[in-house]
Amino acid sequence: MSAIDPKQAEQEELVAEWLRVTPGFFERYADLLNEIRIKHPHEDRAISLQERQMTVLRTQNQELNRRLSEMLHFGSRNDKTQQSLVAWLLRLMKANNKPDVESAITLGLAEVFEVESAQLLSPNSAFSPWIDTPLCGSAKELAAASVDLLASQTSINPEWQSMVAIGLPLGKSIGATQSPAVLLLASKDESRFTADMGAFYLRQIAELTAAALDRIQAYEIKVD
Repeated sequence: MSAIDPKQAEQEELVAEWLRVTPGFFERYADLLNEIRIKHPHEDRAISLQERQMTVLRTQNQELNRRLSEMLHFGSRNDKTQQSLVAWLLRLMKANNKPDVESAITLGLAEVFEVESAQLLSPNSAFSPWIDTPLCGSAKELAAASVDLLASQTSINPEWQSMVAIGLPLGKSIGATQSPAVLLLASKDESRFTADMGAFYLRQIAELTAAALDRIQAYEIKVD
């Protein structure tokens, strides 16, 4: 908006205020709605007040439709994910030995998130920060930032575009102190795991995964 001098600004404010308190003006002078020309908000041309209002309404409707489509998309996707998680939990509960539990964790979560890789990395005290703050985002960036930790236990597939490394609080559910393990999920889809993905959801999965591993560990210790 170009600058105007104070006198003109004062006059325009008086006109605007008069129009606000005189709603019947455009009813009596309806032709002015077509005669008055103002600048198009997106193009270099003049349009009528009526056309400008239609443009504003059209833009608002497009934005509302976009938001509604996003809500429906994510709602449908969340429903599917929730159903998959329930199936995963049932599979986890039925597993009664360490190999079966680890298989239920990795294969089950690979199906839930529809990813190419799901791995359990061996416990390491250096993984502790990832319990509260999972690493999530670009596979290349995360691999570069944590190359020593990840490279010691797994190889980063160059086809992976996004991944998440979730710290598993092993021992927490049985009151023991242990170094955390890591659940690593990786996808060829760069939008599957993003830096702004909700950490609360990931931490819940980590808690359930760790509890399942603790259950088997406690059972094996008791048997021995």
